[in-house]
Amino acid sequence: MQPPAHAPKSTGEGRILVVDDDPEIRESIQWFLEDEGFSVETAADGQEAVNRALQSRPALIVLDLGLPLLNGEQVADAVRAAYDPPPPIVVVTAGGSVAARAARCGAVAYLAKPFDLAKLAELVLRHMEHPQPLPLAAETE
Repeated sequence: MQPPAHAPKSTGEGRILVVDDDPEIRESIQWFLEDEGFSVETAADGQEAVNRALQSRPALIVLDLGLPLLNGEQVADAVRAAYDPPPPIVVVTAGGSVAARAARCGAVAYLAKPFDLAKLAELVLRHMEHPQPLPLAAETE
């Protein structure tokens, strides 16, 4: 992850669920988004993510696809099955074919790792303010 330049402050309400099995990345995202005024909950694996999402509907999910127990696509499937409309999903993941993998998850946007935290905050703010499903936003690395 690259250090943030500048990102807009949150003006909306709602809880963001950040799901990543790498504690350093998960905590960096959490701290940065909290500093931007967002309420953040985290999960370290796919099963924990589904459990947290089903306990209380998140306003948005920041989702890594390479997770233990349940992968990101399985998490997205479970969340989409539970909520109509489902919360927007922003995929942050490593590996190839990020756009195709994010599209299969029904993501509204994606970032390939490593990514800029300010860019993530912009995406989160944009999709929290406009929660209706939008076409997948291709983001450059």
